[in-house]
Amino acid sequence: MKKILHALILVPLTFSLTAILSHAQERSMADATYALKGPVRSFRTEVATFVLKDGNYVEGPRVVQMEASFNTDGNRTDFYMYNAKGILTRRIEMKFDGPRMTVCINYDGAGNIFLRTVDVYDNAGLLKEETNYNGDGSLVSKTTYKRNERGQVRESTEYSATGVLLEQINNSFEGAKLYTSERKVYRPDGTLAATELYRAPNKKNTTTYRPDGSVATTSVRVGQEIAVYKEDGSAQKFTTISDQGRLLDEVKVDQKTSPTRESQIPDEMDTQGNWTKQTKWFADVNGTRPLTTTYRAITYYNR
Repeated sequence: MKKILHALILVPLTFSLTAILSHAQERSMADATYALKGPVRSFRTEVATFVLKDGNYVEGPRVVQMEASFNTDGNRTDFYMYNAKGILTRRIEMKFDGPRMTVCINYDGAGNIFLRTVDVYDNAGLLKEETNYNGDGSLVSKTTYKRNERGQVRESTEYSATGVLLEQINNSFEGAKLYTSERKVYRPDGTLAATELYRAPNKKNTTTYRPDGSVATTSVRVGQEIAVYKEDGSAQKFTTISDQGRLLDEVKVDQKTSPTRESQIPDEMDTQGNWTKQTKWFADVNGTRPLTTTYRAITYYNR
């Protein structure tokens, strides 16, 4: 496992956060959010958990995990989430005016609205305000955006219905590219919950805090590598995000136990270059075994 961990840290840093942060609006949500290539119409994932039978690991029954649909502009219009038993727990419906989202509605598994988001745009078609409402129509929070002369968001602030600051983001730019982004997240009682600091071209530091203000965890992301540390500074987890489908390879370390590793490996690909089957593997001092297999059915628009 020491060799595995060493190799994990030395994987080439080819991922650029700048591309995601500064050009997300130029990419389809299927690409930017799910790393799906091509004119995606919909996808559905099903997961089969491995069980030990007669000394061999075999797949159990497939259970639906999520579904999503996209319009011809690449915007996601519907999203469904299911629990481990395949029961619908959440649905998200998004409505658009051309490329701009106007309303986002969250439903629970029974079809009841529990959150509704309304976006308002300025005369130039740029987002200027986002308001969140409970299912009964009462206000949850409101986010406002301030922009520079190029129309780039230099500051966004979110306040609760009672006026408590929930989130603040401050950005700086070098021309068209994002240079730094500082984000602070607060709890409903006003205490600091987390901070994030992004620096171009591809580094982000994240710190989470307990309600008493003490540090809970810190993480450092450089390109495709994420290292998470405990409050005492000791390593907790190292993660690599793959180029193919943003699948994760995670090594967990603990001074009291031996390291473990979970790796998601693409098994089958379609003609668009998207994986349609991937297996999650678990490795520790006792060996390697499969945990789950995920099947992804993808449909495309004809172009």
